[in-house]
Amino acid sequence: MAAANPAESLRDEASCSICLDYFTDPVMTDCGHNFCRSCITQSWEGRDTDFPCPQCREISQQRNLRPNKQLANMTEMVKKLSQCSVRPKEESLCEKHEEKLKLFCEEDQKIICLICRESRDHKSHTVIPIEEAVQEYKEKLKMHLKPVKKNLEDLEKFKSTEGKKAEELKSETERKRQIVESEFEELHQFLNKEKQILLSRLEEDEKKILQRITEHVTQLEEQSSSLMQLITEIEEKSQQPANELLKDVKDALSRCQKMTFPVPEAVSTDLKLGFQLSFPQQLKKWITKFGGFDWWIEFGSYTVNVTLDPETAHPNLLLSEDRKSVRRGNTRQNVPDTPQRFDLYPFVLGSEGFTSGRHYWEVEVGDVSHWTLGVCKDSVRRKWGITLSPGEGFWTVSLWFGKRCSALTSPETQLPLSERPRAVGILLDYEAGKVSFYDAENKSHLFTFTDSFTGTLRPFFGTFSQIPLRIRQVPAWN
Repeated sequence: MAAANPAESLRDEASCSICLDYFTDPVMTDCGHNFCRSCITQSWEGRDTDFPCPQCREISQQRNLRPNKQLANMTEMVKKLSQCSVRPKEESLCEKHEEKLKLFCEEDQKIICLICRESRDHKSHTVIPIEEAVQEYKEKLKMHLKPVKKNLEDLEKFKSTEGKKAEELKSETERKRQIVESEFEELHQFLNKEKQILLSRLEEDEKKILQRITEHVTQLEEQSSSLMQLITEIEEKSQQPANELLKDVKDALSRCQKMTFPVPEAVSTDLKLGFQLSFPQQLKKWITKFGGFDWWIEFGSYTVNVTLDPETAHPNLLLSEDRKSVRRGNTRQNVPDTPQRFDLYPFVLGSEGFTSGRHYWEVEVGDVSHWTLGVCKDSVRRKWGITLSPGEGFWTVSLWFGKRCSALTSPETQLPLSERPRAVGILLDYEAGKVSFYDAENKSHLFTFTDSFTGTLRPFFGTFSQIPLRIRQVPAWN
């Protein structure tokens, strides 16, 4: 909306939208808006990138401020014109007393003249000169405007962050979608190819069997024709007179004795294709390993490659060269006694640290009679006085002497198992605050800890056995 008169419009153009006062050392942003240098500098305080314009909110990647000397000169001229300008009569004079409006009544929030000041309506009120009131309320407006702008800035930051998260989610979803489509398209093509091969071989076997049957039928028809001819001759011989019947009768009998045909072997119609339908090896491994696609889809996308950290291993523990298995040795190894190393109990941590997301790995426990598995905070105590409990930063499940399996809660929770697990699956859901344990062989759920996680979490392993615990490879589809 336009100002009341050209003088007001000119003063607005010469005023900073942040402090609402005349420009002081005006500078221009990339989007073309002008501000006092000190005002825009204070507005951008603490930022290294993404500088928003306070007026239009357009984002600049760099702090580009160009001095506007013409605007500075114009501002000085507007100041002088403002001092010399005469306000219209209806704005500068009291409507009731036609006196100049010089005072401001704070109680009534109204501009008054000197006569109004002495009137009954305002005599007991606090009044101050208009110039002081203007300056005072400018400062108050500026003070109240600052937190409002800060709230707007915080909201813009949050909106930008949420927008980035949405874009990242879309990108990740698209990536996973392409992986799934690619994998199943490859499987579809493979199955179609196997289907064509199978149908082709079925057709070939059918032709071979039909050919053999046809050959046998032809042979049987020839034998049947010969037998029918002999039968006719014998029957005719039997009807002849005595002298004719006895003539060459031995020859006829001899032909009957000699006319024998072996029964041909029946043709087998069993379609033996000579091959078996073979899924790709990786797919067979997935199906065999996880007992179906549901398990693979649920856990395969969160599989991580966990290795053991030798810097944390108790001196009695022996790690394999690939850092995938651990067992207890007979002697204490000569290793540095660092703050990271466990020195009382035979524990070792995984090298990987997790601060977000879902992560799944499996450990073969086999015949190990005493093991402890799970996750712990990276900051847990490594020396004396270790207590395996959630309060101390440990979320673990343990088998005691091959008989009792427990979740190490406070107090511990005994797990009713029908049989000892041969492999344990561990699923960490950081944001949900859950650590779940599974029997990786029969896919049954053992126990789930629910807590609130902060900081870095690492895989945890403990064993008193000389039989190794081994981290096994789990097929992953991402």
